Amino acid sequence: MEDQAEKLRKLMAQLQPPLEREPIRPMLQKTTRVLTVTSGKGGVGKSNIAVNLALSFAKRGLKVLLIDADMGLANIDVLLGLVPQFNLFHVLLGEKNLKEIIIPTFYGLQLIAAGSGGIKELANLDEMQRNRFLNLIFELNLNLDMIIIDTGAGISRNVLSFVLAAQEILLVTTPEPTALMDAYGMIKVIHMEQKSARIRVIVNMASPGQEAHEAGNKLVILSKRFLNMDIEVLGTVPRDAEMLRAVREQKPILLSSVASASAVSIHQLANQLLSIPISEEVGTSLGSFFRRVTELFGGKSFGN
Repeated sequence: MEDQAEKLRKLMAQLQPPLEREPIRPMLQKTTRVLTVTSGKGGVGKSNIAVNLALSFAKRGLKVLLIDADMGLANIDVLLGLVPQFNLFHVLLGEKNLKEIIIPTFYGLQLIAAGSGGIKELANLDEMQRNRFLNLIFELNLNLDMIIIDTGAGISRNVLSFVLAAQEILLVTTPEPTALMDAYGMIKVIHMEQKSARIRVIVNMASPGQEAHEAGNKLVILSKRFLNMDIEVLGTVPRDAEMLRAVREQKPILLSSVASASAVSIHQLANQLLSIPISEEVGTSLGSFFRRVTELFGGKSFGN
């Protein structure tokens, strides 16, 4: 019996005649701000930050799309108490269109569950198939204000393709020495590939006092001294029992305990981001973002 990957290759090969190349049609979507939320290691609360930031923006009336691109430990659906029936893989298989896999959630926030198969197979599309896929995205025309990507942790090719495709990178860490070391490793790899990357650090699960400030400051100093790279600490989210309870209840902290310290901190992070002016040249659309992702998937190995 054919596995899904083999089925995908055959279906994608039938999308167009072999010698016909479909050009990418012009983009008519408005510019959209793209934020990638990533981390150097797992267990630092990256997905919680991504979900609750997305909700904070959506509660302000912004049109926000959240994409779960963590192919190893995809759990955005769990944090939102959802059970997605379809994901990006079903679009690549030709079984669903993009509108059919977008899940509406609280306050108008929309979710795409990418699924491990969907992300893996993006790397296997040739130019013709990639253009066909991108045109399907352009036709969706969501007119989004914000796209938030929750990537996997670490420096794998899959993670870095999504990280480098975005204009802004939110790097989540904790004050633990191993987390800081891995965060710096992520900064170094990003800097090797994209000198102009905008990296902002969020220190999560911080104890009261100077701990969070000192942790973020270490990354700022190391990046400047050894990479000549300016990064900034966007803010902190405190260690909070209410956040742990919200995860257990599969309900975001911004919905389950709006007055908690962590919820207030996340709203402050959203305020900080919205106060940062974004120039027109860094604007994008869902289609142009995915075009960049697929180009990175199909390009050279990172670090070469």
